[in-house]
Amino acid sequence: MRPDDVPVLALLRQSMSFHSDRQQVIAENIANANTPGYTPRDLDESDFHAALRSQMGDRSTAPRGAIGLTTTRAGHIPASTGASASSASWEPIDSPDSETTVNGNSVVIEEQMVRAQENRMRYESALTLYQKSLGLLRTAIRPPGR
Repeated sequence: MRPDDVPVLALLRQSMSFHSDRQQVIAENIANANTPGYTPRDLDESDFHAALRSQMGDRSTAPRGAIGLTTTRAGHIPASTGASASSASWEPIDSPDSETTVNGNSVVIEEQMVRAQENRMRYESALTLYQKSLGLLRTAIRPPGR
């Protein structure tokens, strides 16, 4: 059994992947703070939420006529959608900050630093939940008396 076979772990891995990619985009924005004409970019969270909904098996986002597996008992593990957390790619979009300088650059370092901090906290929350979930699985599969 792979960790991606457990739905909550797959969701947490996808969340960590999104926040890791977002941190890279924010770092690029900060690195280009003095580049004339540069417009900061960010990852669209609605794409991320749509990917999470499809990962969780939301039928409203499934293609018409798609047939999914169903569980017959409460103890059954639902089938995965086949999409791995690392297969998601997020497209950066232009996201200008509140001010634009004379040279056309619209990166505001303070705003980017706030985004970076919020993103880091979300990543660390997902990472902590992932680690705790793995710990619970290890405890559950440990033979009695150990």
